[in-house]
Amino acid sequence: MECKNCSNQLRTDYSFCPDCGAKVIRNRLTVKNLWYDATERFFNVDNTFLITFKHLFTKPDEVIAGYINGVRKKYLNPISYFTIAITMGGLFVYLMSEFFPDALSYQFQNVDVNNLNDSEKFAIDFQKN
Repeated sequence: MECKNCSNQLRTDYSFCPDCGAKVIRNRLTVKNLWYDATERFFNVDNTFLITFKHLFTKPDEVIAGYINGVRKKYLNPISYFTIAITMGGLFVYLMSEFFPDALSYQFQNVDVNNLNDSEKFAIDFQKN
């Protein structure tokens, strides 16, 4: 077996390359393996995503100060968390506008959502496609 990163010859029982430290991946890239990895990463018991989500609502100062001070394994990477939050927000807006269009037709502080300017209409239409 050969290391994919440094091309070093490895024994078959190695889990990591002794030269570069890369993890030896034995599974092929399939939909089943991707699904397992996603569910394992985001829905397992010691899940950093759920812990980060919960602690950002209950004690955000501890999460931010801890991450700045070097606590990296307890909480999810901020870029990953932001990416997941934006994706879920976009999916929510898409589903609401596609299946429940009247839910987004409300007045907020005397502003009718149906009377949007061109850039706002473009943003909503862009999220639909």
